[in-house]
Amino acid sequence: MCTWRWRNSATSASRAPPWRGSARSTASRSRRWSSRRPGSSTDPMPDSLTTPRSETLPPDAISDVLLPVVEELGLVGNCRQLAAEGWTVIENAADPEFVARLRRRILADGTSFMRLDKDPVYAEAALNRKVLAIAEFSVGRGFLLYGLTTSVRGEGAPAMHLHADQSLVPAPFPDHNMMLVACWACDDCTREGGTTLVIPGTKALRRLPREDEAGDLSGAIPIECPAGSIIVWDGSIWHGNWPRTIPGERVVLHAVYTRLLMRPGESYVHAADELIETWGKRMSQLLGREDYLDEKDFDWVNDPRNLQTKINVRL
Repeated sequence: MCTWRWRNSATSASRAPPWRGSARSTASRSRRWSSRRPGSSTDPMPDSLTTPRSETLPPDAISDVLLPVVEELGLVGNCRQLAAEGWTVIENAADPEFVARLRRRILADGTSFMRLDKDPVYAEAALNRKVLAIAEFSVGRGFLLYGLTTSVRGEGAPAMHLHADQSLVPAPFPDHNMMLVACWACDDCTREGGTTLVIPGTKALRRLPREDEAGDLSGAIPIECPAGSIIVWDGSIWHGNWPRTIPGERVVLHAVYTRLLMRPGESYVHAADELIETWGKRMSQLLGREDYLDEKDFDWVNDPRNLQTKINVRL
């Protein structure tokens, strides 16, 4: 991920104790989206908050409203690791049938972009409950979907150079993370299979690797995990891929989320109404319909999204 555009100005941080704290589409398209398929657990839209906040939650803290969800899903340790190291792995993120269905669709599409409205399986992945919870922890309440891309790498695929994903954010990167990537592993991830690698400690550098550093994989560790896992990393950690040296394919989906003040990298204006009608309020949030940014003739006095947006940016 390497394209960024600012949507609004960032909110400054204050310290506190950690860990608490568009026309309709055609009829044929409508029929294709008329039924939702189970398999990837989705999350209902959180209740609206009405108490204004003057302080911003620290970047390593789990908000009081999110903590019960994170505890229920068993993600507290993942949140701690993500905040400290810049990456984590969520295992058993969805049932095997869903992962198999996702893999089949990715293989049919190949390496491609703009997947959200192409098949219900992609929307289910983007709305996975565990992913949404860790995204809210990392890039704040009211976060957006930046993009949804697929990748298929076969035997002989070369290593990928080191990079950090929030590449349009000026250095030093802010304390609060701006971008989160959730990489759905449809196959077992191993070093020889070309899995993602990370350079420990680079999150703290708060900058992109220089040209002379981008090819230096010394100290890199492979992120190895079974199929059905989701590898998660933030926008600061330096990462790449090992070369694939074994037969078969590495089949993954990258779901990328950003803070609500960012402009997404992919536009779904053509399909937003239908996606929201099918998938509900959580999809509306991911497509930027639950905040007041970038909206014509917004009612600043009476529309409750005015207050809700200002609360969300501090969580």
